[in-house]
Amino acid sequence: MLDGNCDTLPKFVIRNQRKYPDKLAMRRKTMGIWNRVTWDDFGEQMRLIAAGLLAMDVKDESCLAIIGDNEPELYWIEAAIQATGHAATCIYPDLAFDEVLHNLQDCLAKVIFVEDQEQCDKLLRIADEVGLKKIIYWDDRGMEDYDDPRVMSLDALRQIGADYLGKHPDSVDKVVANGNADDLAVVIYTSGTTGAPKGVLCSHRYLLDIADRWRKVLGVRPGSNYVSYISPAWATEQYLGLALGVSLPMVVNFPEEPETVTSDMREIGPEFLFFSPRQWEAVVSTTEARILDAARPVRAIYRWSMAALASEYGKTGLRASVRRGLANLLVGRALRDRLGFTNLKTAVNSGSTLSAEVFSFFHALGIDLRNVYGFTEIGIVTATTKDDPNDSVGSVLISEHGTEPLCVRVEDDEIQVRGGAIFDGYLNRTDETAGRFTHDGWVKSGDAGRFDEDGRLIYLDRLDDLRKLGSGETIAPQYIETRIRLSPYIRDIIVVGEGRDALAAMVDIDMEMVGLWSEERRIAFTSQVDLSQHPKVMILIRDELLACNLMLTENNRISKFVNLFKPFDADEGELTRSGKLRRAVVENKYADLIDAVYGDEKSFQAAVEMKLQDGRKRQLKSLMNVGILS
Repeated sequence: MLDGNCDTLPKFVIRNQRKYPDKLAMRRKTMGIWNRVTWDDFGEQMRLIAAGLLAMDVKDESCLAIIGDNEPELYWIEAAIQATGHAATCIYPDLAFDEVLHNLQDCLAKVIFVEDQEQCDKLLRIADEVGLKKIIYWDDRGMEDYDDPRVMSLDALRQIGADYLGKHPDSVDKVVANGNADDLAVVIYTSGTTGAPKGVLCSHRYLLDIADRWRKVLGVRPGSNYVSYISPAWATEQYLGLALGVSLPMVVNFPEEPETVTSDMREIGPEFLFFSPRQWEAVVSTTEARILDAARPVRAIYRWSMAALASEYGKTGLRASVRRGLANLLVGRALRDRLGFTNLKTAVNSGSTLSAEVFSFFHALGIDLRNVYGFTEIGIVTATTKDDPNDSVGSVLISEHGTEPLCVRVEDDEIQVRGGAIFDGYLNRTDETAGRFTHDGWVKSGDAGRFDEDGRLIYLDRLDDLRKLGSGETIAPQYIETRIRLSPYIRDIIVVGEGRDALAAMVDIDMEMVGLWSEERRIAFTSQVDLSQHPKVMILIRDELLACNLMLTENNRISKFVNLFKPFDADEGELTRSGKLRRAVVENKYADLIDAVYGDEKSFQAAVEMKLQDGRKRQLKSLMNVGILS
């Protein structure tokens, strides 16, 4: 999406400010009110912050960091950092103390922008250790008594910038004009599912090329509404909210709080939406859970309507139109509105494939849910069309700005890619960068896959996450887990079986839904520890797993399970910050528990270490029951 002289993100911001000064660039909801930000506002904010950085003489800094939630300030700051010729890196605001330390030691950032007091406190603890020069905050609540000279407000930096621009009015524009597409724009850290996160070096060409691929998949038009709810520390937000947001441009909308995304989305009415598999599954399971709590006539109407809508999806003719019209009148239209999908035309799933039941749910609502595949080092690579099967991730996309066309192959079960505008290597990891490429120049994905008979790519799982049964058969646990997570009573699950004769599962029950189910049956409980092990809850989860087993081949079926008495937690390294399961970490942490599940006892005493919010650790102990599926 390079546009004449616009080959960097700051150049697009300046273009938008000049061409569309009064047009809407952003909206942020605060205290129930949507506040407007025009492109003139965006451009002015970028210049003031960039000028402040130039006045502070940060030319020796290769990378500046940002920690905060999705807010306009974060996006202005990233554009301003790039406007000074530097790269930005975004850090998840909920990272644990040691994870923040790791990222800063890796990227060597000495100037850091943060949202609020919480992040300031976190950084001041390690300021001397990593040699921080400046901590710049944009939310001043609770900051009145801070007197550390390294701490300053964004308002103060903007004032410095205003003074600097008064003396050097063209300073920022000159630096921006000297930038080019191959300059380093951002350092994006991988999710670290199979190891420590690595900093991926990404140029403006890389961001704009991948953003253009997303534009084609989404069918998005200039001025479309986009809901920004995932942290820019995640690569996809860099492609959509930032690169596509300024280059197309789009209107980027910021919900008031993470908890209000669904309700705020109803007011925005986006035309396209990107969710991870767990989020799409959560929409389905939450809806199903609410229906289970409804009166019997309501459940009957819902079941008939959704079945009718799903069966008539894509069909024409009088009978299909009548059935679809009635089902929409009864359920479909109201449900779309309740979920915030009234104007939704294209929905995208990325990260892994979804079960047929999830696709059926969204197709019933008339939503074109599509799979895409990609990875941080090369961006989005394939996408499905309406006619593709749901278990594929589609065909190869066209790259407009790469040195050669995108190509995909599968070698030794691994998906490998070349072409397009790819990453520039890993930060401070030359050997690992070289190891990411094959001898003939293809980028290794680390993912297992295959092609179907029509040449569409089928994604299986991470290569490191494939497991071999004692029989020698290879299984993809994620394929099984995807189907089981559809249950409204199961929040998460890990399937194990390496070297074993059969598969077993560790289940993280959905406390809210199982709690409601238990209350209706007058089952007393105080916490997940006792509720998860209650005999009736064990029967509930057993029945859910038995139903899932019917959808799976014999070798993919669960034979035993346990209900965990604590959820998987990103703070304990069991999940990545984007919600992906760190399989090796979990299997190692729960190794004794897994051995006990495969034993002959129907129950056993288990102890699991749990990290508290203040960093302290404690042992959780409980008698765990083993569920047997027969």
